Amino acid sequence: MHFNSRFHKEIKNTSKVIDLDKISKLDKKKEIILPLGSCFLDEFAFHLKNHKFNICSNKKSHKIINLGRDSKEKGYQFYFGNFFNPLNLLNNLERIILKKWNFKKTDYVYSKEYDHYLNLYVKSRFKTKKLKELEKHITKIDKLLIDEIKKSTLIILCFDGIETWVDKKTKRAWNTFYGNYFNQKCYDNKAELKVLKYNDLFIIIKKITKILNKLGNKKKFILMNSPHQLIATYKNQDNQIADSYSKSTFVSVYTDIQNKQISYFPIYEILKNFDDEKIYEKNFLYINSKTKKKIIIQYFEKIYF
Repeated sequence: MHFNSRFHKEIKNTSKVIDLDKISKLDKKKEIILPLGSCFLDEFAFHLKNHKFNICSNKKSHKIINLGRDSKEKGYQFYFGNFFNPLNLLNNLERIILKKWNFKKTDYVYSKEYDHYLNLYVKSRFKTKKLKELEKHITKIDKLLIDEIKKSTLIILCFDGIETWVDKKTKRAWNTFYGNYFNQKCYDNKAELKVLKYNDLFIIIKKITKILNKLGNKKKFILMNSPHQLIATYKNQDNQIADSYSKSTFVSVYTDIQNKQISYFPIYEILKNFDDEKIYEKNFLYINSKTKKKIIIQYFEKIYF
């Protein structure tokens, strides 16, 4: 089954944008979904849960990892935080599952701006002024994440972009940029900007799916291109050009990497057929809640379930 360019009107067997013949229809009651990636995917998972999809991040996990009131109000599903770029997710999976490396004291920094400790590689959503408390918290969420990877049958991957800050010594990707945003000097001059190319991204996604398949049953994967606009770029170019380059790199890899277990869900392309004023917030950067609740969920369910 294929779509033509008029996604929002009807499904037709025309141009080859998404090949559903390569992935069988899924059972909403049986699939256990684990979303891994960006803020957009975090919010999307919240709406999936409200539409009776079986999302891994459950009440038990949230009780064990006390994220506080802020988490409940914003509808966070990722108690383990976000993975904004694919290399950061890969590096963390190599740490958690393959045991290739572990954190050192230098991977933790005290932020004067936020007045609590941070880990350069993990967005923990946990605020503390005590380093040992943060270390214990990350150990706890690592174990819970392993459990949820094991029981999941369907994993959704979605990232913010291909601009990555990589540690100069270890060559591992930080979770995000830490440092002075205005002069682009990273914390302690420890990292450098790396923009992932097609070959980099293809290999990274392949490795991610391979590692995730090591735990539990063989899994199915749905890849998404975040429809949120890039807020800023660290490259010396226009922000919209950087955003287009990032999204085109993702869609090139995602469409080429598809097989019976891996499918690309073209929500970014689907939303291009709608009026921007209807689907975006007033700042035209983020998809609004109504779009997530209705349009995206509708097409996700229609295509896969």
